[in-house]
Amino acid sequence: MTSSAARSSVTVGTDGVREATKADNRGLLALAASSSMRGDISLRFQREPDFFALNRLEGQDARVWVIDAQDRLAGCIATSFRKVYINSVATRTGYVGDLKVHPAHRNTTIADALSNHAGMQMDAVPDKTPTLITVLAGNKAMERRLPGPRGVPSFEWLATIRSHSIPVLWKRRVRGEGSIKIERAKWSDLDEMVQLWTRIARERQFAPVFNANSLGEWIRMAPGLNIWSYLLAKSAGGEILGFVALWNQSLFKQMYVEKYSRKMAVVAALTNAIAPRLGGAALARPEEQMQYETAVHVCVPADNPEILQSLLAFAHNELRRTGCAFFNVGLDVLDPLRFAFEGLFVQPTDIHAYVTTRGSPLDLGALRSRPLHYEIALV
Repeated sequence: MTSSAARSSVTVGTDGVREATKADNRGLLALAASSSMRGDISLRFQREPDFFALNRLEGQDARVWVIDAQDRLAGCIATSFRKVYINSVATRTGYVGDLKVHPAHRNTTIADALSNHAGMQMDAVPDKTPTLITVLAGNKAMERRLPGPRGVPSFEWLATIRSHSIPVLWKRRVRGEGSIKIERAKWSDLDEMVQLWTRIARERQFAPVFNANSLGEWIRMAPGLNIWSYLLAKSAGGEILGFVALWNQSLFKQMYVEKYSRKMAVVAALTNAIAPRLGGAALARPEEQMQYETAVHVCVPADNPEILQSLLAFAHNELRRTGCAFFNVGLDVLDPLRFAFEGLFVQPTDIHAYVTTRGSPLDLGALRSRPLHYEIALV
């Protein structure tokens, strides 16, 4: 809940939207807990203890905007700016996310005011430069907003990111053993990691631009992430061929199971019967916190999914007997690296990415010609 003193210390726009402050943390945490994802597994994400921890990782000048109700926050939305590769060119783009409206205030007035305010923030993005949003597949309320009803910004579909949930079960064979060595990264590896990142990221839309200093700073700022969270695939001669980090985000983002569908209740029961015997962990029961990790900064050449498969198998084996039930890896559904998931019994969840721009229409053909890079860990 936001105090009246906190409200009086900030400027509220004519649309009722104001920038959130630290004093809003409690209200934002309650707002996040009130927003559930419905599906075969109904989930609730909580952002304890600091709602802003995730937003600080989203990009430059990250801000959260809110609308007050009498006894709570009625809704919020977040905006940020990122330097990413668009058609191989380093470009400053915008990102809008975290649109949440409390169930007691779900009407077009609140959502429209937040969307329009975020759109005004994106005026800082140069003409013809895309702003990105993501929407969970099946979110009908958001899908109805995408054409731009009542004058809110309109968006065009760009790509679909698939979150691959990989269950942690029996020990898997790491392919390429002998020719590929998997080891944990050290700070001394950072320069070579960034060189590989730059080469690969240029061929992916919206992949962030990093140098050694900015990537190191990002890692240090991310709660629960360390340089040794990164797994490196190295050649026999010691060259870094690819890398990925596995991130336990429970320090600032928690997932709770609210309900399983009948079908998933059967799957969960079967999984829980066999997983502990195989070295895995049981899935959470309703109202329990799910134990999982999420991949971040997948950096593997598109023409070599075998490297990613080796990294995933190694990561899987490292997570056995840790209490982790599964780990998530997000990739564009058209990414050639998707073949790395063969045989891993993944449970897919799709997230659609959309773009908008000021000025001339987007060249969607060019944007869609390369895989989209999107960090599902930042959802």
